[in-house]
Amino acid sequence: RTQPSSTPGLGHWPWGMWEGHDYADPKTSFGFGRTLLAIDPKSKKVLWSHRDDDYLDSRAVCMSNGRIYFYAPEKFLACLDAKTGKVDWKTSDAGLLEAIGPNERAQHYITGYATTSYVKCNDDYIFFAGPQRSRMVVASADGGKLLWQKEHGNYQLVLREDAIYAAGPQQAGVKLDYATGKVLEHLPQRRACTRATGSIDSVFYRTPGGTVRLDVDANTAQHIAPMRPPCQDGVIISDGHLYWGPWMCGCQLSLYGHICLAPAGDTKTTSPADDPTRLTIGPDGTDDVAELSVKPGDWPCYRGDNARTAVTPISVGQPVERNWAYDLQPGSLPTAPVIAGGKVFVANRAGTVYALDEDGDLLWKTHTGGAIYFPPTLADGRLFVGSADGRVYALEAMTGRLLWSFRLAPVDRWIPVYGKLISTWPVAGGVVVEDGVVYAAAGIAHYDGTHVAALDAATGKVKWYNDSSGTLSEKVNSGVSLQGTLWLHDGELRFLGGGVYQMARYDIATGKCLNTPHETINSRFATAFYPYYPTYAEYLSLHRAYPGGKLLAYNASYEGSRHDILSMTLPAAASDARPTDRRVTDRPTDRRAGAPPQRRPIWQATPGRRYNSLIVSPDAVLAAGQAGPIDQPKSFLAAISLKDGTDLWHRRLPAPAVKGGTAVDAKGRIIVTLQDGRVLCLTAK
Repeated sequence: RTQPSSTPGLGHWPWGMWEGHDYADPKTSFGFGRTLLAIDPKSKKVLWSHRDDDYLDSRAVCMSNGRIYFYAPEKFLACLDAKTGKVDWKTSDAGLLEAIGPNERAQHYITGYATTSYVKCNDDYIFFAGPQRSRMVVASADGGKLLWQKEHGNYQLVLREDAIYAAGPQQAGVKLDYATGKVLEHLPQRRACTRATGSIDSVFYRTPGGTVRLDVDANTAQHIAPMRPPCQDGVIISDGHLYWGPWMCGCQLSLYGHICLAPAGDTKTTSPADDPTRLTIGPDGTDDVAELSVKPGDWPCYRGDNARTAVTPISVGQPVERNWAYDLQPGSLPTAPVIAGGKVFVANRAGTVYALDEDGDLLWKTHTGGAIYFPPTLADGRLFVGSADGRVYALEAMTGRLLWSFRLAPVDRWIPVYGKLISTWPVAGGVVVEDGVVYAAAGIAHYDGTHVAALDAATGKVKWYNDSSGTLSEKVNSGVSLQGTLWLHDGELRFLGGGVYQMARYDIATGKCLNTPHETINSRFATAFYPYYPTYAEYLSLHRAYPGGKLLAYNASYEGSRHDILSMTLPAAASDARPTDRRVTDRPTDRRAGAPPQRRPIWQATPGRRYNSLIVSPDAVLAAGQAGPIDQPKSFLAAISLKDGTDLWHRRLPAPAVKGGTAVDAKGRIIVTLQDGRVLCLTAK
């Protein structure tokens, strides 16, 4: 059973007592019975059965070398012959039972979950360790004699020929000698409840925010981000592949769901200089591009400009009415819109790019080879698009004619992601264009490589190329993962970096990665990347400073489960005023939503709203969002007065807006793209 939260599908386990069960008492717990039996898998016949008067804990049953070991809490430890079902031995030795002790409380993210098995064995030893264990206990497989014990029993064990690898929660793990329990080596800390698993050369478990691979020969740890193993299973190892199952926690993670990693030795990558086929020129060349003027007040790129400020000089305070609507391809989530020169441009996850004229009629449409997650960018009569096929496309904005495309992905390699084939290196964060240069990044996770480039906007030729930031620290193999949309700031190209590196930073002149390498296996920062989780990361935050210390702010937690009220505030004292990021953002500085401390409100807007898109104008905030219950939201578009936080006007929308899905042009037209695939144009009455 889960308790509901404010995000669809996001629940949490209640700690302590669960459904009235006390996990310290086997008679009230699940997983207890009195009978063991063996069944022939071919004939389905019962070969033998064994029944005890006492409850047997199913979490404390294991088998090795033809023997089955089982445990009745605080009663006995016993062994059966696996072929006959006859009891080999049974012991109620007081010293052994006292050392094992009673079951302690579980269902806590540190102590672990009551469903976790806590007994393992090999041919010589039986091990008690894990959740609900106050100490680690080792008994002989021949008779159950107590051999040794160790305080702090909440270890996840991996039994290898050379030693016991005991990963401990919230503390350093240890490598132990089988016979004596002597500490041979210290291991990196395991985070909380996740199970440790092992392969021939590695041990895997969770670290704060990610996964660690322990190289057992070198006793060194390597960081694997941006996902973590699920609590009950850990990293599952099979046929040379690694599998991560789904989890529900709001941890410092970026990838969710079922994830599989495979050996990558067959993937040979080349640099653009060595592979001229990565640049494709359109059949009619790159010259003679029709002009499309961008006027002051137009919206030529995502959130209006390359700094993603989402600010317009155009007033939006007058009530509006619908001018036209256009239905895009149904069932394919559209991007936010851009608009300039009277033309509206939008794309979708089917890989289609659309151009609409001033009346909402289709001007042209064309296709890329993969999903498009963020909107096109307009510059100098050209329209630039990043696609999940790993390519950047340059189109003539007036006609849709292909000018050039560049494969930023190092090779054409495709993987299934939520039912669709995309490149291992999708251009998932959109593109930025400035001063005749297109900036783009490709990749999903650092261990596959992150590829960042600057391309000549007219020709597609490479100005610089960086394929080294996926590994910034050789020692722990940590690096940048592409986990956010791109923007420019103070001569730098930036995007969310995946966990260890909150913000990826590149010099736009040289492409040099400006992040300082961190030799840590722990992730500190949280993201939910909109391309892969559109219902999990659809909300934006806003922080805009005004003279006099005023701050316009709305905070949504990164996964969208917590929301503040849109507010205008002042510092509690003038000395508290500090410079503030002037950007509408989807990257809160930490996992929590909450108003900045020590500020007093000037006004608060209508509470209970969750915002998908926010644009700041001179007189109002143009806000698209949802209100009401999370399972029955009411979608709206409103102009919220900057003077007092009241609605200057309010309109119901037939569906929620997409993330950042509003735009305003020089004529004051408001364009909204909706999650159901519709594009709306509204104008002042």
